[in-house]
Amino acid sequence: MESPEYGWFNHSNGNGISPRTNGANELKDNLMDITTAATVGQQRISAGLLLWLIINAIIFVFILAGNALTIVAVRTCRNLRSVISNLFILSLAISDFIVGVALPYHVVFYMGSGLDLGRLRGFCLFRFFLFICACCVSILTLISIAVDRYIAVIYALHYRRYMTRRVAYMIITLNWCVGALVAMIPIFWNKWSAAQGCEFDEVLLPWYVAGVITPGFVIIWICMLVFYWRIMREASKQAQRLRQSVVYNTHSSHSMLHPDWKSVQIVVFIMGCFTICWLPYFSVAIAQLFRMCRSNSMIYKIAFSLAMANSALNPIIYSWKNAGFRRAFAQTLCCKSASCCRIDADLELHLPSDSVKQRIDSNSSNGYAANAETKPNEKLSTQCQVAQ
Repeated sequence: MESPEYGWFNHSNGNGISPRTNGANELKDNLMDITTAATVGQQRISAGLLLWLIINAIIFVFILAGNALTIVAVRTCRNLRSVISNLFILSLAISDFIVGVALPYHVVFYMGSGLDLGRLRGFCLFRFFLFICACCVSILTLISIAVDRYIAVIYALHYRRYMTRRVAYMIITLNWCVGALVAMIPIFWNKWSAAQGCEFDEVLLPWYVAGVITPGFVIIWICMLVFYWRIMREASKQAQRLRQSVVYNTHSSHSMLHPDWKSVQIVVFIMGCFTICWLPYFSVAIAQLFRMCRSNSMIYKIAFSLAMANSALNPIIYSWKNAGFRRAFAQTLCCKSASCCRIDADLELHLPSDSVKQRIDSNSSNGYAANAETKPNEKLSTQCQVAQ
């Protein structure tokens, strides 16, 4: 009687390979398939990480270039420095420039060498301080600019009394102090001892994200929406009054209506960019509290890149759309004298101000005053060789 082993071994295929050998080969093939699938998955993850790094590198270049150009333009152009509103734009450019400087430091924690860097408590907490402080000051400066433009429109005749240079410096100092204070909270209260890695959801306390950071963003977003909505309404009312007026000629009324239409455009642009850039990030931050998303996931990385993109868009929104800044940018890039960077205070705000009303009064008393002023402006723009 044949043994079971001998009987099984005797049942072979035509090539002389037993079923037991076939089973071993199939198991080996399955293991190879699993290994290949894991390797492909790692390659896909590496490709996704590489794409994310390229996107952040592009954002990094735009942040540094745009904000550095804005800082140099304000510091080198005397007429830009003389406008109080540009002090807020200068503070915004400095805070956004720090965001750009902090971006590589944040990204390196997702690289191979950054994994070892995240085990050091000081480097990890400094990552949160630098990122939170710069972003907080940037957002607070945005609401300060909204308040400044609100006063310039709603209380145009009293703008010089309410918004002095001293008041502007006090507001800017307060923004930086609040930003530093908010960023210092994770240094003293954190979950570093129980954290498995240097990630936002691992180190930051839930009450800090849900009770400080997120409510602060919601309040600032609502205030900006209210202020710019009131600004747009007031600009529309002033435009209607100018249309119905019979005192001013067609050319002067058209020049006055142009900044009002630009105010509507810039309100939509400001709120749209601010919402698209920051709302996904804070939505992900809330999802992290409920363990629906992690800081090392691709969803968080995409939301983080959108938030960083706001610092690259701010120079375009608040500086490039201004004719005076464009002249100063041209002078900076062409290495020419800064005496050519003349600025119009009305265009600087893109909104009607008290200087607009003074120009209207001067036009009504002397119809040729405006024409006398436009000629040197035309020569000046020709000298600068900047397209209006």
